[in-house]
Parts: sequence; C-alpha cells; structure tokens
Amino acid sequence: MNGNDHDAPSSNQRSPLQRRLYFAGAAILMVSLIAAVLIDVCVPPPDSAVAMYGIVDPRYQIELQQIGGNAAVLMAQLHQWFDSLWHGVRLAYTVAALGAALAAGCIFIGHFFADD
Repeated sequence: MNGNDHDAPSSNQRSPLQRRLYFAGAAILMVSLIAAVLIDVCVPPPDSAVAMYGIVDPRYQIELQQIGGNAAVLMAQLHQWFDSLWHGVRLAYTVAALGAALAAGCIFIGHFFADD
C-alpha cells in the first residue's frame, strides 16, 4: 500500500512465450478439427469385403491360435485395431483426438511459462 503497485505485473499480463504457446494450441486445435471434418466428409463408404476376410473370420482365428497360440490372436487383434485408426471415419476421430491432445499440451506447457 505504499503506492508502488505499478512495479508488480498484472495477473492478466502474459509473457510473449506464453502467448505464443496459447496461440499455437488454439491454432492446432482449430486446424485439427477442420481436418477431421474434411476427412469425415470425404471418406468413402466402407467395403463389405474387408469385414468378410479380416480377423473376425472364425476360421482365421482358429488357424492363428493353432499356429501361434492365444498371444498371436491377441497381437493380430491389436494390430488390426491400431491399423483401423488410420483409415476411414476413425481417421477423423484420431486426427481430432491427437490435435486436441497436442493443443492441450501446448496450453499446459504455456501455463508454466508465466513470468514470476
């Protein structure tokens, strides 16, 4: 209360690095959401033949289990799930989720670069 309040920075003041990180987070979020919408709109309908000859075929699972055991079946299912993230509508969800996580990371890191 001595009149020297102008020396203390305002709580609304942000450092240039913090502002850049916040802006980068917002830009990444917007670009990823626009890209996800564009991917969702442009994706062709799924092919029915892919579902017929995949890991869901019981004959394939039985043969794979006889050759490599339960671990081979689980690894094949994990591989098919991970591979499905990069095609079709699931790609749009993946792009949106990765963009949101990256934007949140930028904003989270920017929160710690506040000037003391």
